[in-house]
Amino acid sequence: MNLFIKSAALIAFLANSGVNASSRSSSSNEVTYYFDSELARDPDAVPTSTYSMSTGKGTVTVRRDGTVTMNIMWIIRGDDGPINEENPVNGIHLHTGNKYTNGPILFGFCGQDDLPSFGGTCQQGWPSHSAQTGTQYEGKICNKNVKDCYNNGQISAAAAAELLIDGQMEMYVNIHTKKSFDASAGLGLIRGQLSLNAKARPADSNNDEVAPVVSSTSREMESALRGGQM
Repeated sequence: MNLFIKSAALIAFLANSGVNASSRSSSSNEVTYYFDSELARDPDAVPTSTYSMSTGKGTVTVRRDGTVTMNIMWIIRGDDGPINEENPVNGIHLHTGNKYTNGPILFGFCGQDDLPSFGGTCQQGWPSHSAQTGTQYEGKICNKNVKDCYNNGQISAAAAAELLIDGQMEMYVNIHTKKSFDASAGLGLIRGQLSLNAKARPADSNNDEVAPVVSSTSREMESALRGGQM
């Protein structure tokens, strides 16, 4: 009888442990991580951007299940513009790499013309009278053109999200226009490294679960940005 009771207790303990582990795993997948990127010229990686005065700012949200979204705004200035049918914003991507390199695409957010669409065509600006100052995109794992994708496109969205969350490598956001695409052989116009938003650390995570802060390539960013062109 005692043996029966002990066996039953052990089975109940193991069952509860499995439920708790499953619950912790599910909770971890639901945690949202926030990363910021301030975009500007980066002549170290893209020499043709040396004199660009364009800027941008984005926030990338990531979950371990592979859900990635971006809110982004930009201002295209001077000779980089104007943004029109001949010179549209034709790609916004998240790449692996530091400020000195041009790495492959991990997630794509929008695209057209010479670049894959991923989630759809890119917003081409916002009217001055509009309350909207940015656009939200859903990230799509890059498997459209394997030579330009991270690991030749052989990675799942969830595994790619882990690379972001765990800080296994540096990453940057890149905005392309048709004019910059042609001038730079596809390297883009403005870009900025991702950094973890320290104010948005998940409440139920510990230091091991949160990616380390990565320095940004941002420079000459305005204190307030409004999407469009100047």
